[in-house]
Amino acid sequence: MTYTNLYFLFPQGGTHSYIHTQGHGSVGTWNANTPHDTTGGNAPDGIIELNRPNPCSNLDNGSGTITLPPEGCEYLSPAQVHTAIDGLPPGTELIISAIHRDFICNGGAPLEQCTTPGGNLGGNIETFDSTLRLEITGTGALSDFSRIIDVPAPVEIHTAPVTPGEPVQEFDTEIVSLVGTAIPDLDFASLTLTAGVDEDPALGSPGHTTLTQSGGEFAVDSFFDVSYEIAFVGAPGGSLDGLSGATAGTLAMATPPEPTPVPATSNATIVALGMLLFSGGVVLIRRRGLAA
Repeated sequence: MTYTNLYFLFPQGGTHSYIHTQGHGSVGTWNANTPHDTTGGNAPDGIIELNRPNPCSNLDNGSGTITLPPEGCEYLSPAQVHTAIDGLPPGTELIISAIHRDFICNGGAPLEQCTTPGGNLGGNIETFDSTLRLEITGTGALSDFSRIIDVPAPVEIHTAPVTPGEPVQEFDTEIVSLVGTAIPDLDFASLTLTAGVDEDPALGSPGHTTLTQSGGEFAVDSFFDVSYEIAFVGAPGGSLDGLSGATAGTLAMATPPEPTPVPATSNATIVALGMLLFSGGVVLIRRRGLAA
C-alpha cells in the first residue's frame, strides 16, 4: 500500500505545523482557530500525527529575566520512567511516566509572590503548588492495569543568582522538597512521590536552567536529576488489593527542546526527517483512502 499524501502534524503554540510530502514536500503552519480536521479528514490518503509538547518560553517580566517557575511550562521524562517494584509479585512492575506542570503560587497569588531571597544556592527560594500527572501501567501480573492520575504536589526549589539583562542567563537549581500525595481511590489507598533533601538526605535533586532571550521572550532550557521515592498501598477490593511497597530511583526531567526546522525536500527525506525529529513524541498513525 502507498500514500499519495502523507502529513506529519504537531501542535506548536497557537498554530498547528505540518509537513506535507506530496510532490516535493512542503512545510507550513495554520492558525489553531481555523477549522480543520487533525484526525486525517483533510488528508486524501493518510496522516501521521505527532503529539509533541510545546517548547517552553516566557515573557520578560520587566526586569530583564523571567519569573520562576516558568508559567505554562512542563517538565517531562521522555527517555526514562519511574518504576515501582517493591511489594509487587515477581516479574511485575508499575511503570510510571510523569509530567510536572501547572505551577501556581500557594493560594493562587501571582508567581512572583512565591519567590523570596535565600536558599542553599545563594539566590532565591521558590515555593509553589504544582501537579504531577502520572500515567501508570502494569506488567506481569498487573499487565491489564492502566491509570492516569493527577497528583497535587507542593514544591520548594532553590536557585543560584541570576544576572538580569543578559541575553543568556545560566544558573544552578535544586528541588529541595517535592511531596505528591494522590487522593485515595478504588486502586490506591495511598500513593506518594517524594523528592528533595528536605524530605530525605538521599533524595538530592540538582538541576540547571538556561534562559535564552529572543525578542521580548526567554526560551527556557531546564532540567532536574530527580532522586525520588514512590510509596503505595493498594485499596481493599481494587486491582492492587493486598499490595504495598516503596521504591527509590533517579531520573531526569526536563522542559521540551525547541523544534528543529525541517527544510522542504524530497518525499523520502521528509518522511525520514519527520520520524527522526519527532520520535520522542507519541506517534498516532491513521490511514484514510489507502491505495494498494
